[in-house]
Amino acid sequence: MAQTEADIINHLLNIERAASEVLSQAQTEAEKRISSAKATADKEFKTQYDAIVASEEARLVSETDAVMQKYNADVAAYKEKLAAAAKSVPSFNTFLDTVLFAS
Repeated sequence: MAQTEADIINHLLNIERAASEVLSQAQTEAEKRISSAKATADKEFKTQYDAIVASEEARLVSETDAVMQKYNADVAAYKEKLAAAAKSVPSFNTFLDTVLFAS
C-alpha cells in the first residue's frame, strides 16, 4: 500500500509539474502577445501623432503668414495715413504752449 500511495503522490507531483509548465508557457505566450500588441499600438499612435503634428505645423505656418500679411498691410496703411495727414506746425506749437505753459 505504501508503494501505491507513493505512486499516487508521484503521479500528482508530475501532474503539478506539467500544469506549472503549461502555466509558464501560457504566461510567456501572453507576455509575447501583449508586447506585440503594445508595439503595434505604439506604432499606430506615433503614425497618427506625426500626421496630426505635421498638419498643425502646416496650419501654424499658414496662419502665421496670413497674420504677418495683415500686420504688414495695416502698418503700411497706417504709415500712409500718417504721411497724408496735414501737418500744421503753428497749431501744434500753440497746443504745446497751452499744455506745457498753462498757468
